[in-house]
Amino acid sequence: MPPKGFRCKQCGHCCLNLSNAYQTSATDEDIQLWTTQGREDILKWVSFIPIGQDESGKTHYVYDIWINPRTGDDVDRCPWLRKLPKKDKYICRIQDLKPSVCRNFPKSREHAEESGCRGFVDE
Repeated sequence: MPPKGFRCKQCGHCCLNLSNAYQTSATDEDIQLWTTQGREDILKWVSFIPIGQDESGKTHYVYDIWINPRTGDDVDRCPWLRKLPKKDKYICRIQDLKPSVCRNFPKSREHAEESGCRGFVDE
């Protein structure tokens, strides 16, 4: 959950500016949800990076998200972000399935300020 007092302004800043300021990885739970829901359209934007095996031989992964499936490159903006027609607002096309890193953004008021998020700014 985002911190107390945060209210998303739908400015798109966090999704338009994917960079080192933003963590772009998914959790095991995110991958499981997308798999269970049959969302190959989302999964094709994920890079599965093996990080080792446990004692039973099961391979564990880090999931780097929003990797262009055609080029293998990181993207600058979220592929699921859409601008609302004739408005200065954006929506997430996978709102109900978005990764936990997005659901929990920003981590704190300080994180919001460091990354340029306006969710604590009264308008």
